[in-house]
Amino acid sequence: MLPTPAQPALDTMWTSLAFAAALFAAPPTDLERFEFRQPLFGVEARLVLYAPDEGRAEAAALAAFRAAEELDWALSDWRDDGALGALARAAGAEAVEIPAVLALCLTTARAVAEASGGAFDPTAAPLTQLWRAARAADRLPEHEDIAAAKEKVDWRALGLSAAGSSSTGWTARLARPGMSLDLGGVAKGYAAERLLAGLTRAGVGSALVELGGDMALSEAPPGRPGWTVRVGTRDLVLSQCHVATSGDAEQHFDAAGRRWSHVLDARTGLALVHGRTTTVIAGRGALADALASAASVLTVPEAEALVARYPGARLLVQHSDSRALANGVDLSGWTTVGGRYDGDARWSVEDGAIVGRSGPNGEGGLLYTEQLFSAFELEFETKIDWPFDSGLFLHMLPPESGLKGLQVTLDHRPGGEIAALYADGFLAHNEGARELFAKDQWNHVRVRSTGFDPRVEVWIEDQKVLDFQLPEGEAGYARHGRIGLQVHDVPSEEGRADRAVRVRSLRVRELPVFGEGHFGGPASIDAPPPVASLVPTALETGWRDLLAAGLGGFETAGDAEGYRLEGGVLRVPADGSGHVATADDFRDFELSFDFRLATAANSGLFLRAKRDDQNPAYSGAEVQLIDDLGWEPATGHALLPTQTTGSLYGALPAPPWKRLRPAGEWNRMEVLARGPRLAVALNGLVLWDVDTHTLAAEPPFASRAPSGFLGFQRYGAPAVTDGAAVSIANFVLRAR
Repeated sequence: MLPTPAQPALDTMWTSLAFAAALFAAPPTDLERFEFRQPLFGVEARLVLYAPDEGRAEAAALAAFRAAEELDWALSDWRDDGALGALARAAGAEAVEIPAVLALCLTTARAVAEASGGAFDPTAAPLTQLWRAARAADRLPEHEDIAAAKEKVDWRALGLSAAGSSSTGWTARLARPGMSLDLGGVAKGYAAERLLAGLTRAGVGSALVELGGDMALSEAPPGRPGWTVRVGTRDLVLSQCHVATSGDAEQHFDAAGRRWSHVLDARTGLALVHGRTTTVIAGRGALADALASAASVLTVPEAEALVARYPGARLLVQHSDSRALANGVDLSGWTTVGGRYDGDARWSVEDGAIVGRSGPNGEGGLLYTEQLFSAFELEFETKIDWPFDSGLFLHMLPPESGLKGLQVTLDHRPGGEIAALYADGFLAHNEGARELFAKDQWNHVRVRSTGFDPRVEVWIEDQKVLDFQLPEGEAGYARHGRIGLQVHDVPSEEGRADRAVRVRSLRVRELPVFGEGHFGGPASIDAPPPVASLVPTALETGWRDLLAAGLGGFETAGDAEGYRLEGGVLRVPADGSGHVATADDFRDFELSFDFRLATAANSGLFLRAKRDDQNPAYSGAEVQLIDDLGWEPATGHALLPTQTTGSLYGALPAPPWKRLRPAGEWNRMEVLARGPRLAVALNGLVLWDVDTHTLAAEPPFASRAPSGFLGFQRYGAPAVTDGAAVSIANFVLRAR
């Protein structure tokens, strides 16, 4: 390793680069590949470059590494003798002169901190140090230590000034004593950017710099379209850009039933637990690094909105809970019947991809998933022969259902539309997306569907090209169904035999119906999974935590003793009778909560029930919550169809294909109430969406209360052994 001066003179860098550039002055005829490695910022820096010979390659690499060591002095928080150490020692006092390179890095850091609402915060060092010590000790930090560290974290208390009297032109100030900077989420990207710039100034036209998950790329290698970069399961061909990745793949530890990342949310003081990895591609290294760091903290919709603010930037997210939808070997899990457009298209698996061709006489048809979906995100790669028409179908049900699904068009023909939305007619046209869809190449497609009134979003090559919301209450559309791949019929014999659509790398991630933008990390370090906190954007859009006020936010009827609310979990006793009710009444709303049933438990969710009525199930409505598998054996009593979990008690049975996890496991239920319209989803799958005034029920729903309390039934269940029949968490609501 090259020696590093205690306080470097930055003009040395330009002298070294000028010397290296002189070596490249003669036009090269043949370029060779060279690779160099050196420790930097606590990780290994790797340079890959193309040069005429080894001597000139070494000169360029040496100059770049010397420049990077000077950056290490200016940007590293590990060095007491560095610029960050001097700034921390002066925290709460006067401004400190800082190197220009640090000022430029902090400019980007502050801008992204502001844009992300503090999800990325360069002043998070007190929290970073606390969690490093906790990880080393394999234990969680204490509440009071987190609170004390948070008092020293606030990007708004970082002052940065272009001071003409300073020799470097810049000063910085940390306003509070004990503050310090952690640039781990921006410095490596900035350093990679500077390394690449150094190689370019030294005359290297084609180079790649890799620094601890951050990459900087210049022109493509000779004879190739670009550098091949693996991001998750994808191989991207890139050049003249910067790539940064943030996640917990390498640094994490397990405690309190969770896996805690080394990445922190400075707003809460807690480490992340979602297991998500985010990658950002942008024109500058510091920007890519800071955006990737912020995106890993934010919810996915928030991260998408943040990155979209920066023209040309791309966001890629790898989720720990996504799964393959095709095995690449055969068509297991798929069927050609059970949707609205069954047909005689030919389907096979070739080289790991699902391949669809028209039938012997040009017939089209669909290949459907056997599984049903409501809310999900699907991504895949597709290559469609030109000219050929295909599509992705959502919420497909048999014709006898009388309900339409939705089609994302993949019409790869002259005048055809890519990523339009169709359902017996166009719901949304899309003339521009075809420009992103390449001929004779694999194209990456991502589709997300959420909402009781489905919102469909589509990305082509990570660029959002469609965002369509079905109008509220629009009749005739399915709220659940199969996902389908289409081969359109080919009326002409020309091209029937050999034209095909190919689809590979199919991955799906099931989502809450209301989407994933509501919850952030855990509510506290000791809150049991799945207890989470509402993110600021959810609070800003009207969502509220009904458990936040504790039992003081509820009233009881009947037996009042035994209810507990601990660690964010409400526990409803298995003995006695009555109910626990919200102190407020509600009319129209969106509701979401997680519930866990004990074996042989019986309870129910009351909706818009009267407080002065003895039977909330009939003064308002009840959605049943019961251990479907354990109740009958424990009691000897058979359940009616309208008495199983997810049914509208006494009026509408839950469908047999519902997904209820067994007793002892957490489930999520979501409810939409709009006047007489009532819809319920269980574990991301819509069970029913009905106009209650059309149901045969006694008393009729039209005569029931239009508003009232929300609550949970307390029903005697002697077979329950743990004291609580049902446990409730993340009980959140948005009133309309």
